[in-house]
Amino acid sequence: MAGGQDDSSVRVALRIRPQLAREKMAGCHICTSVTPGEPQVFLGKDKAFSYDHVLDMDSQQGELYEHCTQKLVEGCFEGYNATVLAYGQTGSGKTYSMGTGFELSSTEEELGIIPRAVAHLFRGCEERRAAAAQQGRPVPEFKINAQSWRWGTIPNDHSK
Repeated sequence: MAGGQDDSSVRVALRIRPQLAREKMAGCHICTSVTPGEPQVFLGKDKAFSYDHVLDMDSQQGELYEHCTQKLVEGCFEGYNATVLAYGQTGSGKTYSMGTGFELSSTEEELGIIPRAVAHLFRGCEERRAAAAQQGRPVPEFKINAQSWRWGTIPNDHSK
């Protein structure tokens, strides 16, 4: 079917973060709603937007990883490159979702996309090495490159 979900290599997910304590105390009301079972969100009562994935306020970090990133990491073992980009205004939950706050007191459930992807990647390398050794095949070697940058900076800018 032309125009179907598999026609594009770009996927867009929307995650609605829960209200902050200060928002609750200020009496802010929630202006979004998610259509159950559909990747659609309503802003107010009449503006609907559709995405590849929509995760509501009660979504967990593991659910976000499973829906949006797990297959990308597995694809790396098939030779595919992958990029995960968090975009949104200040305070929208990008740092929390990506897991770049690196709080020492973070529980495993609170780990975001980056620490989950790194663990998944290294675990996958070890599993493939062990399987090859067990089957008497040459043990594969892996080369991993990673890059992280913030908006407004130029990646690999060594001109300064």
